[in-house]
Amino acid sequence: MFRNLFIFSLIILLVACCKDEKLNDNIFWRAPLNQKSLIYDLGLGYPIYKNTVVFHSTPEPWGVHQSILHGLDTKTGKEKWQLTNKDFYPKKDLRFNSFEYFYQYDNIVVACDFVINPTDERYIYGIDIEAGKVLWVKELPIGYTEMGKLVRGIDKYAYIDAMNRNTSKFSLLKFNIETGDFSTSMNLTNEYLPLTITILLSLISACTFSDIYKNNNEDDFIACSINSWDPIKTDRWFMTLYIYNLTKKQKIYSIPVACEDSLNDSFSGRICYHNGKIIVGKGAEFLCFDAFDDKGVLWQHNTGIYANDNAMQVLGYDNLALGFTVDKLFAYDINTGKELYKVTANGSSTPAIIDGIIYGEDHNDFLMRDPKTGKELKRIKTGNNEEGFSSSRPNGADGKIFVHTYSDAYCIKAWGK
Repeated sequence: MFRNLFIFSLIILLVACCKDEKLNDNIFWRAPLNQKSLIYDLGLGYPIYKNTVVFHSTPEPWGVHQSILHGLDTKTGKEKWQLTNKDFYPKKDLRFNSFEYFYQYDNIVVACDFVINPTDERYIYGIDIEAGKVLWVKELPIGYTEMGKLVRGIDKYAYIDAMNRNTSKFSLLKFNIETGDFSTSMNLTNEYLPLTITILLSLISACTFSDIYKNNNEDDFIACSINSWDPIKTDRWFMTLYIYNLTKKQKIYSIPVACEDSLNDSFSGRICYHNGKIIVGKGAEFLCFDAFDDKGVLWQHNTGIYANDNAMQVLGYDNLALGFTVDKLFAYDINTGKELYKVTANGSSTPAIIDGIIYGEDHNDFLMRDPKTGKELKRIKTGNNEEGFSSSRPNGADGKIFVHTYSDAYCIKAWGK
């Protein structure tokens, strides 16, 4: 009798194991990060170096943020090191509330506070991923009301934005990633913007910028989306595309981005560089400009009227201009502007194109999509009693995709692996 009971129990166990294996055949590993609370911040962005990937957890989302950085083994998910608030002294508050706040070059990652309130701490810091240690912590300069919305870089230099809404001033600060020493690479105020913008007496109030790219002479360029706020009708934001040569510290051109709904548009312009072009999403429109010379609008498409038709993300891949609205994905030939497809998609998360596949969160699931056709390739769900996937931008390497839910770190099999 006991022998039969043992065999029956073993069969049940084997069936359960097989079932669990089937449910998780899309996942290499899953590692709990914090058992006391949910993970509230979006994260550092899952930087990867050799066999280490960096995740985060924020056990307490109030008061002084007691965040933790976890260096995990990319093959097993086993923790290799931790960094906590005390490692970032004299910085006290440790937040990772956007995936845009880091730049990586080899083993060094540079991240920055997003300063938006007068009481916010304002620090930038460098981390050695391989060693699991903080290399330097530098206080950001005073005189700006908003800083660190984005961190971009090239080689051993990182760039962050700095803006003063009271004086309508925008700057790009350049940091040496090994030492934290910095200088100012660009300053602009209203008088640098097109006359059609300055006569509106609008104030520079929100700015984003592209990755750094090069011309044929190997000069470093950057494209900025300078968004000006109408001080009288506060629901109006006007965008200027501003092309700048970082190497020569020289303005190349600026042009107002006119959208059909611009008089009711409270969204800042999205922007990215791809194959000599600048893709812009502003209001309910996607537009394309030359990345080096003022050739005006190369092509332009209206996506609708407003609300769900607003541009949320723009990406470039293989001569495709990809634009997400709130609930759709549009694809255009970047050279001709011809619309290639339009599909239903979640544009409120932040996707990434990794090895030719779009990865990102979609209604708490993790979605893989073909950028050339818009076709949904695979959808991964968490278990019934598990938290959904974060809307953070994923990262990946060597057939592994890294993202977190609100409780765990995940290593997911890339499409085709």
